[in-house]
Amino acid sequence: MDDHTPQPAAIELIALTKRYAQGSVAVDSIDLRIAPNSYCCLLGPSGCGKSTTLRMIAGHESTTSGDILLENRNITSLPAAARGTAMMFQSFALFPHLSALDNVAFSLKMKGVDRTTRLKQAQDLLERVAMGHLAQRKPGELSGGQQQRVALARALITQPRVLLLDEPLSALDPFLRIQMRAELRHWQKELGLTFIHVTHSQEEAMALADTMVVMNHGRIEQVGPPHTVYNRPASEFVARFMGGHNVLDTTDGKVAVRNDHIQLAPAHSGSGWLATISDVEYQGTYVLLGLKLNGTDDSVSVMLPEAAFVQQPYAPGDSVNLTWAPWQAHTFPPVLDTPVATAA
Repeated sequence: MDDHTPQPAAIELIALTKRYAQGSVAVDSIDLRIAPNSYCCLLGPSGCGKSTTLRMIAGHESTTSGDILLENRNITSLPAAARGTAMMFQSFALFPHLSALDNVAFSLKMKGVDRTTRLKQAQDLLERVAMGHLAQRKPGELSGGQQQRVALARALITQPRVLLLDEPLSALDPFLRIQMRAELRHWQKELGLTFIHVTHSQEEAMALADTMVVMNHGRIEQVGPPHTVYNRPASEFVARFMGGHNVLDTTDGKVAVRNDHIQLAPAHSGSGWLATISDVEYQGTYVLLGLKLNGTDDSVSVMLPEAAFVQQPYAPGDSVNLTWAPWQAHTFPPVLDTPVATAA
């Protein structure tokens, strides 16, 4: 392969569609290329099609039409075990009566690999995820984070090219969730694999992903790096779903303005948008203000650094002027019939 030959995508979806017998469409003819050795997060609200897409890639859900390619190999009709993917489930799905070692070795046992070989490979993987010293413990004797590492080792023992993760952090407490997402990112880089991770958490996706894929009603709304998706949302839906933005009707059409980009001034200070503060939420490093635009039912949120709020405190009922720099108002591109979705 010369320097001018494009590297094959780890996963490529071509017009991938899933329809159910009653006529409902879960995934609506999506196209997507996911770069090799990258961390990709599929996110969106419940029912948007992200988990169905992941299950179709894994082979746990049939496709209605379209193709799934893994490194240019069409795997659409292959059984799950022959695809070169592995799945980590939300519940980890560990066998409670087996040790961590036997859980990791289980798939090799099903393939007829001899006991000595499979246990050695399982132990090596447990060592790699820093769980070798707990190999004989059963899942009930492990913390949530330790169970996740066992589940990761069990998925890796099949030597997949792509690891699929179905909301693996959602069952963990907030502190452990932050710790374990850092570990997942570390293992993705360490192992040099492609991870495709389904989540409903915008924060989780931005922390983990090289590429974010925002879905809605079975279609892809936007694909790109977290910084781009957050700062240049492709649609009003993406701006609202990602949070931290106000979508405002202006004379030039709808624009998205980040809530930390809006400046407050006294109501009599001149041109701007008049608003009344409706609530004040102290969040530690910042204060979140809720406001109502005068003469409308529209709500706006403004984020102020704690120091700025201490210097100029606000209370419900205060009238203020809202302004922002013109370059901080992001306009939306024209709506396309088929959203462009390239993550290669």
